[in-house]
Amino acid sequence: MTVLAERFRPSDIESLVRIAGALAPSPAAAELPPQYRELTQRAHAEIVAEAAAGQSPAVSAILGPRPGQQVWMLRIWTRHEDTTAPYATEGAALAELATHVRASWANVGGQGDVPDEPPADDAEAVDLYYGPDGDAVPDQGFELYCVEIGRAQRSRIAPLNFVFPDAMTAEGLNRAAVFYAADDDGPSCIEVVGVLVFGYLDANDGVVRVSVHVDNADPEHVVRPDGTVPLRVVVVEDTVVFDDSNHYAPHPPVLEQLLDAADPEQRAVISSVAVSAGLMWSCPSCEWPNPRATERCERPGCGREVKAATGPRAAELDPAPVLALEGPR
Repeated sequence: MTVLAERFRPSDIESLVRIAGALAPSPAAAELPPQYRELTQRAHAEIVAEAAAGQSPAVSAILGPRPGQQVWMLRIWTRHEDTTAPYATEGAALAELATHVRASWANVGGQGDVPDEPPADDAEAVDLYYGPDGDAVPDQGFELYCVEIGRAQRSRIAPLNFVFPDAMTAEGLNRAAVFYAADDDGPSCIEVVGVLVFGYLDANDGVVRVSVHVDNADPEHVVRPDGTVPLRVVVVEDTVVFDDSNHYAPHPPVLEQLLDAADPEQRAVISSVAVSAGLMWSCPSCEWPNPRATERCERPGCGREVKAATGPRAAELDPAPVLALEGPR
């Protein structure tokens, strides 16, 4: 009997084995003779085991640590106290400062060009209270400045030819997941390809908290060239609450509710504000407002490819920190 294997190169045989392994879970495998069906099942098991134990080669690059998040620090001092507090935006800090000066308006109201009542505009109220040089009120003043909150980070390797694992490889990687019980270093979690998923009771806030930590994600399998991890968060009844895969890009829940309740004129205004805030982006071809996570315009007939999240708040839309990020275990 002629041995067919002699007519094929080793790489050809490797490909044939992988084809057989991919065939094993399909309905077509049931129609094969028993001995061939067993071979496909063996090939499938070997490929899954290989994926669980090994790592696929990839051309890679080293990415430096990401910059920390920026916050605005507001320091207010008077004769009796000196406090400093962080705020997510400059506007939020200014609003808090304006609240402080309005509560103390009796110190300056009616003096010189200062009106008896504080103006509605926050910036104007602050300028009138402290004066053009900031020293109109004795022993009082403020500082408002931006700082970067950093944390210890490391450089990471990201593949330049990223391809998400196929179904068979993903099955092997899922089977290789590891569970860590809670200990003194942190709550219990599951690790899949270096991604840590924590689930625990948060007594401080009275909630069941789910946190995802992606800093140690396996660069051979799930780290994209920009250093991020494609991630989708799903809750009860398959509701998608976060999606960074670009296959599905939900609006933030509050924005979705506003758009659903708005009439056409209101919807245009809401979309315009959402674009300005970085929650959506406007297609440069047709001006259609799109969810921030999409890379292609969703308007029928357009489909222009544009990278989302390039607005003034793009720095706040960094996809790497997802949900609440825990520190390294």
